This record gives sequence, structure tokens and C-alpha cells, in this order.
Amino acid sequence: MLAPGVRVEGYEVVSVLAIGAMCQVYEARAEHEARPVAVKVLHEMWCADQDIVTRFRNEASVLGRIQHPHVVRLLATGTLRAGSPYMILERLPTHLARALDDTEDIVPSQTAVRLASQIASALLALHRRGIVHRDLKPANVLLDAHDLAEAEVRLADLGLAKVRPEARSEQLAVGHISTGGGALLGTWDYMAPEQWIKSKAAGVEADVYSLGVLLFQMLAGRPPYVAEEPKELMALHLFESPPIDLLGAQTPPALRDLVGRMLNKVPATRPAMQEVSELLESFR
Repeated sequence: MLAPGVRVEGYEVVSVLAIGAMCQVYEARAEHEARPVAVKVLHEMWCADQDIVTRFRNEASVLGRIQHPHVVRLLATGTLRAGSPYMILERLPTHLARALDDTEDIVPSQTAVRLASQIASALLALHRRGIVHRDLKPANVLLDAHDLAEAEVRLADLGLAKVRPEARSEQLAVGHISTGGGALLGTWDYMAPEQWIKSKAAGVEADVYSLGVLLFQMLAGRPPYVAEEPKELMALHLFESPPIDLLGAQTPPALRDLVGRMLNKVPATRPAMQEVSELLESFR
């Protein structure tokens, strides 16, 4: 743990923001800068696992190459004296998961479309560089304001991102990690059917599906599939048609149709992210 007052790259640690299974995140400030930053540090216990260290450094490498208004900005990266790699990122006050928890009702369709359009724009920028996010979920969508009607999006956490072979030499500063074909990569509620079967083979279509789940959740007030057990949830994603009728009358027919297409079971039948982005922009 970094104690308050410790300095990293000229930033002074103020407090702990989050402690996860893999990383600790701190708020820090520079002496002459008004805005705080987030310092993301790999847990010391994982520093002996070369694959995990490589994945962390690759995430920093990708973020350093993506300059996009809706992707979280990397400010610096390095290694602490104790051996843990770190990233310094722009600090956002909240994220979409917290905002949805605080919302007692569904998100108005115009607000949902605006937020989804920004996310689609960020994902499209990744896809054009040969990168699949593979873990799109509300907690990985940072917001620059607590009010959803005013907030702008920053897509974050590329720790599970997949870089296509032809783009690896450009995007990765450290190296490629070969993930076992049987490993589940993603967050269950938002995983595309193909991620349940073979995560390693999932392509950009999986991000389209996950965005469809997230958009559905904003419009309906709940994800399309809800289950207690992983096997039951997997069966719903694999075989059950999305309950589009839950979207209600507030969702325009064209938007309902787009969400339904994004949630198609077969990857090739989903719209490309370019089309998703263009349609969402046209709905605004």
C-alpha cells in the first residue's frame, strides 16, 4: 500500500480510491495542478507472475497510443522502487455502474443514446487499431460528472484487451500473452455468447454485443439476462432471445431494432461498430 504523502512521478498520494483483485488505485495530486490524478499500481503479490505483469504493461502501452476524447488518458507509467509497475491516469469522479445504481428509474433514451454513442466512438477507435476491449461493463465506463445528463464518457480498463496478431508489433511495448482457449475473459452479465464458449477467439463483434447489453440496461433499468448461477446465465446468453419488450414505449422503434441486432447470438449477424456508431449519432 502507498501511504499518503508518498510521491510518484511528482504526484503526491492523497488517499486510496479502490482496492481490486489485481490492482490498487490511489488519488494523487501535483503541487501546482488543481486536478487530481489516479495512480493504478499492480499488487505486489502479482509481480512474480510474468504474464500478469506483461498484461499490465501492455495495457499502459495501448493507452499511451490511443489519443481519443472518450478513452481515459495515460499521463505516465513506470515501476515503483519495490518492483510494482504503475500507471498514472486522468482522474474521473465516478463511473457508470455507480451512476446506474444511483438512478431510481430508467435512463432517458436521449441520454442513453448520447452515452452509448461516445462509448461506440471509443471502441471504434480501438477496433481500428486492431484492439478488442473484451470487458466492456458500466464499471469500466468512467464519467466526468455525476449527472448523467451532463456527463462525458472515458472508456477505461484495457487489462483484458485482445490485440490482433497483425497489430501487435505496433500496439504492444512488452509482448503478446497467449490465453488458454478455455479461460473465461470478461464479466458474465456483459459477455457475448462466443466469449462463454471460447474467449480467446472473440473478435470485435463481442464488443458490439457488450455495448448492446449496456445500452439495454440503461433503457430498461436492468440487463437483458439475469440469473443467480453462471451456467444459467450462460444458457440465457447462448440461447434465449433478448427481451426487447422490456425496453418500453420510451424507446423509439429504430433504437429498439438496433439493440436487438447488437444482441444477436451469431457474431456475423451483428452490425459492425462503425454502423452502430453512425446510427447512434443519427438518433441524437
